[in-house]
Amino acid sequence: MVACAFGPLDQWQSMLDRHAELFSEMVPGSSVGFVARNGSGVMPGKHPAGLKAATGEGLMLAWEIPTEESGIRASFRAYAGFADTKVDLLFVAEDAGLLAMREALDGDALAIMKRQIRKGSIMFYVMKTKYELQDAGYEEFLDNLGLAFLGACR
Repeated sequence: MVACAFGPLDQWQSMLDRHAELFSEMVPGSSVGFVARNGSGVMPGKHPAGLKAATGEGLMLAWEIPTEESGIRASFRAYAGFADTKVDLLFVAEDAGLLAMREALDGDALAIMKRQIRKGSIMFYVMKTKYELQDAGYEEFLDNLGLAFLGACR
């Protein structure tokens, strides 16, 4: 167990296991990252082009579909900055948003995540094109969060 802002990794994995159907269409290598805003290099109210460098090595919670097995897995990775995340989607969470998700890990953390995105406590960055995300199987996950990335006309 790692003592950090994200809490215990096994609780994240249990939550992912309960919601496995949302990730079942994702292809191996797909990954989503979460970082705390205070160590992200993202400055409130600034355009992403104005990102400052993250100071030191931070921590990122990753949800990923490994190439060697099925199902989504939670892990911790080093976070050295926005440009080097190597994830398809990046969620940057204020302390309150991260705390709300962590407190709901035994319940419906994804519903809380959706609310926190709407409140602005969790910012959402797309690191791949719409077509790459569609090919990687993200549609159900993003639709569940209320983030319709394919638009109204399909």
